Amino acid sequence: MSKHKTFNDKMVHKTVIPAIYLWLLACGAVVGMGIWKPDVVLANLDGFIALIAIIGGVAAPALNTVLRMWETEQSAEIDDLPTQLGHKRDRAEAEHTHRMNIEKSSQTHEHEVIKHQEGLKIK
Repeated sequence: MSKHKTFNDKMVHKTVIPAIYLWLLACGAVVGMGIWKPDVVLANLDGFIALIAIIGGVAAPALNTVLRMWETEQSAEIDDLPTQLGHKRDRAEAEHTHRMNIEKSSQTHEHEVIKHQEGLKIK
């Protein structure tokens, strides 16, 4: 993946992402204020709704796009999971076979050395 950011990447990073966070913060603040001082929120409800709607006009579609992209990425990972697990299983099997072959070769070598040493002792 390239580290070079395109113009669109920079624009999203500088405008859309802060708008999403501002919208979430504004919504959280209104709910928090509604719990803490419900009379203030009820008296200024139209203003709070307008604030959330103005920010949400940009943030809500952007957040939906981000969530769709995340969902697509998750689907791709889930679709790839059987392949990854099969690869892990094949790799573990090959590693086990390799270790067994190394152990077998090591034992065969030990036996040959012992036989060779015994042959030298007899003479």
